[in-house]
Amino acid sequence: MKEFKNKTTKLSYNSILSYKFFQPFYIFLFVNFSLISGCSNINKSEDMDICSKTKLPCLESNEYVLFITNKGNIKLELYGKSAPITVGSFIDFVEKGYYNKTIFNRVIKKPYPFIIRGGDNSSVESQNNFIDTKTEKKRYIPLEIKLKTKNLPIYGKEIDAPSQINNIEIKHKRSYLSMARSKAVNSASLQFYILLKSLPELDGRYAVFGKVISGMDIVDLIQEEDFIIEAKRVDS
Repeated sequence: MKEFKNKTTKLSYNSILSYKFFQPFYIFLFVNFSLISGCSNINKSEDMDICSKTKLPCLESNEYVLFITNKGNIKLELYGKSAPITVGSFIDFVEKGYYNKTIFNRVIKKPYPFIIRGGDNSSVESQNNFIDTKTEKKRYIPLEIKLKTKNLPIYGKEIDAPSQINNIEIKHKRSYLSMARSKAVNSASLQFYILLKSLPELDGRYAVFGKVISGMDIVDLIQEEDFIIEAKRVDS
């Protein structure tokens, strides 16, 4: 169990973010979604159009992204109906070039296949150069998990009840794509990870939002310090 905790910690960013830093973001989520306080608010708002209620990028369609890496091409399908804010932000990052020339900064394959993590743009001139042009601050993405029985995702809350975990729409399976974050549930930003095996122990804790639909053989070849040459939005 200790070994597993060490591994899951490696999904997070290298720094721990303070409550003081995140407090304005939590207020922002409460005002814009009215979802952060729990499931009861979501149940009352099943017909809400999330994309019309948030200033964050938001897409409810399936989207496709091609990673051109130094090892070969990886094509992703992203599920906007299940994770509209996560997908909207990811596509926005892609179109603004934030994944270009970024490294895979964490690859865990031993003692068994685990994940590869990418999106670390600290490799660009040795600093994190992502600033949201609208807010002039770093963008954070809320934890977003959709249940099969709900029209809307649950925001800002880990899911731990067994009945709800079994009901999660997209789970942590081999080839799927999820957002990395720090211990704060709403701290996802640029970094993502691709699963090298099914990891049900991560279900309900991280936001799964897409899948590798071609190039999983390339994913298996990735090592730390391999990199994305270019990421671009493509047609299906």
